[in-house]
Amino acid sequence: MEKLILQELSKRILFLGVSMKTKGGMTAVLVSYDKYIENMQFIPTWKLGNKLIKSGYALQAITRMWLKCIFDRNIKIIHIHGAANASFYRCKIFINLAKKLKKKVILHEHAADFVEFYQNSNDKTNISQTLNKCDCLIVLSESWKEYFSSIGVDKNKIYVLNNIVSPPNFKDVPRKDNKLHLMFMGEISIRKGGFDLLQAISDNKEYFKDKLLLRMGGNEVDGDIQTFIKQHQLEEFVSYEGWISGNKKTECLNWEDVYILPSYNEGLPIAILEAMSYKHPIISTPVGGIPEIIKTQENGFLVHPGNKKEIAEAIKYYIEHPENIKVHGEKAYQIVQDFFPQKVFTDLTHIYQSLLQ
Repeated sequence: MEKLILQELSKRILFLGVSMKTKGGMTAVLVSYDKYIENMQFIPTWKLGNKLIKSGYALQAITRMWLKCIFDRNIKIIHIHGAANASFYRCKIFINLAKKLKKKVILHEHAADFVEFYQNSNDKTNISQTLNKCDCLIVLSESWKEYFSSIGVDKNKIYVLNNIVSPPNFKDVPRKDNKLHLMFMGEISIRKGGFDLLQAISDNKEYFKDKLLLRMGGNEVDGDIQTFIKQHQLEEFVSYEGWISGNKKTECLNWEDVYILPSYNEGLPIAILEAMSYKHPIISTPVGGIPEIIKTQENGFLVHPGNKKEIAEAIKYYIEHPENIKVHGEKAYQIVQDFFPQKVFTDLTHIYQSLLQ
């Protein structure tokens, strides 16, 4: 695979973030970076586990970062990938350490729920001061840039950098039915709207049962999806397939007609970008950076979070207007071009070079 950031530059950057063995959007970004950055230098700062495991991981990351910066004179920039809540306060430790070591700091903010985190905080000044300690704050969309500026972050420090999505691996999947193939991939949680989707389908079961196949994949965070499917007698046309990755993900992306993610908050989901790269329309919600890339009846539909009637109507639209699946999918594909590796790493290189000057 062609490396898009070569070692001459990568040797100056130290990356920090969640373990690449965890699940989620931030992990997907880091895994993609590791593919395209030559000899990427990375220290994991967090791993799923009990408090002892998490504390031990953070402590080893602090030690490794300190030693790396002391003994490797090439390191000039610390690029930290983080989110909100506990993740933000963990990032704060590394931001402060990096500044003491006289390194430039990038905080790459992936949080979908940063607004709620900030609003519920009793320490808003401290949060803003921490963000302003960074030499650069990378956000996922123009709307997030406006938000962070509104809470006191120096606008000149805020850069919009698209999330990265790998180019598609198109494969022929034999078609044995005339039903709409709908896909949900994301954590199974109230926040992601998975149960709103199931309830919308259950409320219209007689309509959907002969016209729709829904596959759902993701790690369960709250709620029991299999029990819901069984209790509402949706087994004939709805399946839960657990965490989906690798070849199975490629198969699902080629199988689906339409991707759906009716979330309550988001940054800019990798799962949506992946579906767009496979030329699929998107049904989602106008939260985070999503309305900057999804337009109703152009390349998908935007529905209000929690509005089960709107969710059902959007799905019905593609059942009743199958000719628009391809039209909307092509438009989605055109938009996602700016999220492919060549463009993203060109933009990231410019950010690094501006900090190194």
